[in-house]
Formats: sequence, structure tokens, C-alpha cells
Amino acid sequence: SSSSERKKQLNMSANWFKEKSWSISGNKANDSKHLASTNTIIYPKSTQDVAELLASNQEAAVAVVCGGHSSSNVATWACFSEAAGKDDSCQDDNTIILDMKNMASVTVDKKIMEVTVGGGSTFRQLAQVCADAGGALPIGTGDTVGVCGYTMNGGLSGYFGKRLGMLGQRVVHMEIVIADGTVKNLTPESSGEDGNLFHACLGAGSAMGVVTSLTFKMEAAASFSTGGSIVVACGNKTSAEPFLKRALQFMKGSVLPTSSCSMEIVIVTDFTMIINFMFYDTFTENTSSFIQQVRDDAKACNVPIVADDMTSFKTWFEAASSLWDVIAGLKGDPLVRVDHCIGTRSLPSDEVLDFVIDTWVGDYIQKAPLSLVEIRSLGGVTKEGSALPSGNVNALFFADMIVSYDGSSVSSQEKSSIMEDVHRIIVDAKKQGELMVDFSGTHSQSDDPPELLAKGDEIFGS
Repeated sequence: SSSSERKKQLNMSANWFKEKSWSISGNKANDSKHLASTNTIIYPKSTQDVAELLASNQEAAVAVVCGGHSSSNVATWACFSEAAGKDDSCQDDNTIILDMKNMASVTVDKKIMEVTVGGGSTFRQLAQVCADAGGALPIGTGDTVGVCGYTMNGGLSGYFGKRLGMLGQRVVHMEIVIADGTVKNLTPESSGEDGNLFHACLGAGSAMGVVTSLTFKMEAAASFSTGGSIVVACGNKTSAEPFLKRALQFMKGSVLPTSSCSMEIVIVTDFTMIINFMFYDTFTENTSSFIQQVRDDAKACNVPIVADDMTSFKTWFEAASSLWDVIAGLKGDPLVRVDHCIGTRSLPSDEVLDFVIDTWVGDYIQKAPLSLVEIRSLGGVTKEGSALPSGNVNALFFADMIVSYDGSSVSSQEKSSIMEDVHRIIVDAKKQGELMVDFSGTHSQSDDPPELLAKGDEIFGS
């Protein structure tokens, strides 16, 4: 019967969402109104498949899914509909979802140090091919993140961006299918409307068409020298604050002004701090001596260093893949998540650093026990390179919050309380005149209430 067929389709859509979405937005975690709809999920195998589909479905909305890591579920949420399931006569939303998993090829040309990815490729695939070719790219830390979605939304690299720029700044060829089914092959040398389209895609690409392949110019793997971590077990916020204040002053005074190394502070729910350093081929000092101040600060604040190895990352690939197992261990039924970010264009004032310590590292970090805060040094080659339409290009100092928890272990009331806490912090951040807020297309919540959303000139950089 049509009723049983519809129920079967509803179940298939719900299962697909669970499989493809790495997490569900905290803004949607309490949303019980929506049921899976009968919107069509298609698995294209070629650019021609995509072109024919768009040309023959001019009235349909189109969502494109690769890794499914959007914290707002921008594309995967298209398989849900408020109307669906209310009765057997309701219509679907006339939305087509393109699951790009069958277009996941990665090929490399070692002679010219270029690598080409299909529209469904992930960072794990790209990193392994790059490493085998003796190359390096400024990729993100999540192995199942989609390369094209990350690049098209102005994705940054806290580990490698100061030396290698943003991934979008390394695109030398793009194949994209626009809304009428026309296939465009674009390069940095494209002129006129094609040149404008190429530029727009490297920050606002999700609105421009379906990217079926990207080619990147690799840097030699030797551009990365060494890296490692100092892990400090602070135990609670009271003990963490004095040490974090000193660590941020070290970042401001010694790391942000140079492009030869990067520093990232990761704070987890028990207030353990993992401080990662990456040193590039342009770094000429002794690495252990350079970060000695951090060790001294931990001792002065009476917080124990439980791990200290500045050579644990001996290759670019070891650094690029260092968090894969950690990220794979973040599980929930479902895993609930929201992302937000703040940053400054120049060296942050002490008032900004105090805001990070006092407010940005908020109560949510314990209410949502899979949460973390990342504080990064950016700039360098990224700020010197081509001005992509992404707020990430402008940032020198960057902090994000990744608010995460197992949805099955948190009550509906607690979920609402967490979101209220997060939204209050965003409102407070917007009052800090020096701060850019939610300026990153890859580290913000596009499903937030309208009054909290960044303006177009903020998230696209100009």
C-alpha cells in the first residue's frame, strides 16, 4: 500500500540522517516536531550525473552532503520535514539531496605537486595521498570531514595555516555544476563572471553550485619540521584560570607575532589543557627552549604537567592525523553539538584575553561533558595570501567552543539550559568591540536565532 511504502521511505531517510550526520545541532536536539520526509536522496557517480540532475529538476531545492560534519546539519537536515508523517496525503518538500560518497576519488601528480579530490572525498583520504607523495596541505583535524565542503566554506587550519595558508588559497582548479546544469571549469586565472564565481566559491561556495572536483597545489612535507604537546592537568576552573592567563600571554607575546610556529590550547571538561605546538621549516630556535616559559608557568601556578614531548609529531602526516582517534571517540546517541567562535584581527588586548578566561570558557564545559575550547594562533601566510571571501582570512587570534554531549544522557531541560548559557555568551561576546564573533563559516551555527547570526560582511570577510 502507499501508506506502508511511505513509512518504509520515512525509516530509510531517518537511518540515512543518522548515518551521514556526525552530530545533531544543539538547536535541534529538543525538536520532536520533525519527522523524516520522502525527499529524494541520490548518489551521483559523475559530474555528468550531477549536471543532468540539476538541468532536469529546475524547481527543486538541492542539498549536497559529503562528510556530514556541519554543526548546524545544513544539508543533512533536508531529509526532515515538519509536514512529513502527519498523514499519508501530505506532500514532500521537493528537495533533492546529493550524497557525494560515490565521487570520492583522490589522484596526485607528483611532478607538479598537485592533488585532485572528488566531491565526496574526506580528509583521511587526502592526507594519506599527500603523505605518500611527499606533500603537505593545510587540512582540518577531522578525518571524516568532507574536503570540498570545508574548502567551500573557508575552512582554516590551526596546525598548518600560518605556514601553508588556507586550503582555499591552494585551489588551482575547480569543477562546479551551477544551477542550470552547466559545468564550469575554473582556475585562479579565470576572468569575468567565471573569475568572480571562482573567488566566491572559496568561502560562499555552498550557495553557488555543486563542486565535483578540486585540485590543490601541495607544499613539500619538509615545510613541517616538528611538533608536540604539553599536557597540564588543572583539575578545576579555579586552578586553570591563573595558568591559562599566563599561557595566553605567552601566545600573545611569543607566538602570534611570528609565522614560524603555531600554538593551540585545548581545554576539556575536567580542565586538562593540551597545548600543541607546530614548528615549521622557517623556525630556527631550539624548540624546547622556546616553550620553556610554559613549563615555568605551570610550576608557578602549581598545576602538574602530565605529558611533555616537543617531538611527538615528526612528520606532517603525524601532526595532521594526531586527533583522528580522539575525534572518533566522541560518541553519543545522538552526539549533540554546537560550534561558535571569536577572534581578533590583530594582537588581542588583555581585556579580550580576560573575556576568554572568564566567560568563553563557560559553565557549558561541565554541563556538556564532551565539550572543549580551542584557542589558536592564526595569521602568517593566511593573512598574506589571497583575500578569500571568508572571515577566517582576517583572524590572527582565534578561539572556538565546541559544545558537545551524549543526547541520551542529558534531559530536555538540561539541553535547553546549555543552549541558554551558550547564547548568553554569544550576546556578551558581541558587546566586546574588539571581537569578531561567529565570523567563520566552519565554526558557527547558521541555525541560531536570527538576532545571534553574523552579518554577511562578517562571515564572508568583506
